Amino acid sequence: MGGLFGALNSSLDAMRSLETALNVSQNNVSNSSTPGYSAQVATLEALPFNASTGEGGGVVSGPTQSTDNAYADQAVRTQLSQQGNYSAQSTALSSVQSLFDVTGQTGVIGALNNLFQSFSAWSASPNSTAAQQAVLTSAQTLAQSFQSTSNSLSQTTEQVNQQITSTVQQVNSIASTIASDNAQIGQSSPPDPGLEANLQASLQSLSQLVDTTVTFAPNGAATVLLGNGQSPLVMGTTASAISATFSANNDAQLLDTNGNDITNDVSQGSLGGLLTVRNTVLPSIQGDGSQQGALNQLAQQVADRVNSILTSAQTPGGTAGNALFDYNTSNPTAVAHTLTLDPGISISTLAPASVGPPAVSNGAALELSNLGNSTNAADQIGGQTIVQFVGAMATQLGQQASDAQTNQTLHTSLLTQAQSVQSQFSGVNLDAEALQVLELQKGYDAAGKMVSVIDDLTNTLMNMVT
Repeated sequence: MGGLFGALNSSLDAMRSLETALNVSQNNVSNSSTPGYSAQVATLEALPFNASTGEGGGVVSGPTQSTDNAYADQAVRTQLSQQGNYSAQSTALSSVQSLFDVTGQTGVIGALNNLFQSFSAWSASPNSTAAQQAVLTSAQTLAQSFQSTSNSLSQTTEQVNQQITSTVQQVNSIASTIASDNAQIGQSSPPDPGLEANLQASLQSLSQLVDTTVTFAPNGAATVLLGNGQSPLVMGTTASAISATFSANNDAQLLDTNGNDITNDVSQGSLGGLLTVRNTVLPSIQGDGSQQGALNQLAQQVADRVNSILTSAQTPGGTAGNALFDYNTSNPTAVAHTLTLDPGISISTLAPASVGPPAVSNGAALELSNLGNSTNAADQIGGQTIVQFVGAMATQLGQQASDAQTNQTLHTSLLTQAQSVQSQFSGVNLDAEALQVLELQKGYDAAGKMVSVIDDLTNTLMNMVT
């Protein structure tokens, strides 16, 4: 009888173990599309068999194991950060690039070309009222174009500021969620695959916003540091909020909870991309506290050289010429924004003649028509002619936008590959789970039949005894 009861217990243990394994497979199938979920594997542990000591063998359930692969997870997070970075850059740069038409037909570049063409026409007919009026009209259009471009850049800067603020809020929200996940994981025994999936999904969402360094405690709780691991974002159940500050004359800054500047700790994710545009690209064009900006350099150089040539020239009546442009001279970063026609300029004060000897009736107008390509050091900007400087500025912006788009496409492809590898390691294979369920079901049925046979034998023996 003892042997039968031992065999019965072994069969029941087998049924319970197989039932646990079936539940694990069912849970895998149910969570096959859950973000961050890693397939779980049920384990069976053999019991010792020794007839002389009454050890009947059999199996019992072992600890459920996760197929999660830390290296594959990190690869996905890395590509998410890269993709987020270049995606943010591409979106922001596209609006900036559109302000500078490399074809020279519209915007500041087009208006500048039209001004030089009007100077050329004026030099051919220095006393023509129509040519003089065309100069004034082209100059007015150029001033308005500079102002419009400056305003558009300011609006873009404000939009990027708002996006940085919003992204920082998202980072803080996800960090709080991770801290909450850590708290629940710390209270979960045995480990809960659902909680682990939530944590992995949160870490991936965070990676798309900012680059992180992630480590895990033995219980599965995550420690999250910004960038290369200098600034803590989540430590156990505590999330440390970050903030963003902005200044009209300075870069955007990220601050930790103690007010320390941690901007340099963030280089990837959409936040890193936005900071690159805000702190590098936009200041190089519109200026900030440390640089004048290419647009203001261009506006000032054109205005100063045109004014210098005209005020050194003579009108047909022999009087000194008047400046064509005016701007705020007290703020180098506001030249483009404040550029207007000089209030004293008119057809009668527009001076085409150079002062001799020898005096040339169209000398000043001719010099102005050649200003864009003049190799005279006084006419150049940083060793480049005005036309070269404008072309280089537009080309650089176009290249930056193109590089961002190319890298976005590249890292989207690499992300897909990384996710595929991750899925191979830890994803749920529905076909494999279906086969697993069939095998477990057969084993469960076999153990059930064994229980039935032992039960019949036991009843037979009991009836024989009685």
